[in-house]
Amino acid sequence: MNLSNYLEKGYSYSDYLTKVEKTFQELEESGDEKGFAQYYSMNLKRIDRLNNTFELSEAQKEQLKSVNTNFSLLVISEGWCGDAAQSMPIVNKIMEELGVTQKILFRDENPELMDAYLTDGARSIPMYVGVDANGKELFRFGPRPKAGMEMLEKHKSDPDNYTADEFHKDLQVWYNQDKGESTFKELLQILTSK
Repeated sequence: MNLSNYLEKGYSYSDYLTKVEKTFQELEESGDEKGFAQYYSMNLKRIDRLNNTFELSEAQKEQLKSVNTNFSLLVISEGWCGDAAQSMPIVNKIMEELGVTQKILFRDENPELMDAYLTDGARSIPMYVGVDANGKELFRFGPRPKAGMEMLEKHKSDPDNYTADEFHKDLQVWYNQDKGESTFKELLQILTSK
């Protein structure tokens, strides 16, 4: 699959946020029959908090100097996704530090792209895809760091004793305590091994 066309039609990070905010306003004005506005509201607050509080340390900036920046980043996301809200601001700061172009597409507007990046058969997001100059995939990262994936497996293996609500609550608590460290470390490992 050549990813060049997808990069061309993707949104910048700031344009993505503008579109998410607009969708949230439209949901509130329309009555939001499906109840999505609450997720947009929470996630916009999370994104704003991380945009304002997460900063790369000098040690992290030093580690990023060893990364080959000969790629673009294609991101598949949605404004209602809690995992996206927790990792996109971190990944954006990393890409800014590296000087790498990042383009974001909405999952539900690009089903054929999303179907090429399923996680265990599911359309899980966010998905971060490194793309070379020829439009070929170099690497992928997502939808969440390893600790989050382990929590999901715990829920899937015993949903009666570890409910979806418990999983989602624990995951958000973990993200808040982790403060982007796992996202940074796991993405850095991929970037330095590609």
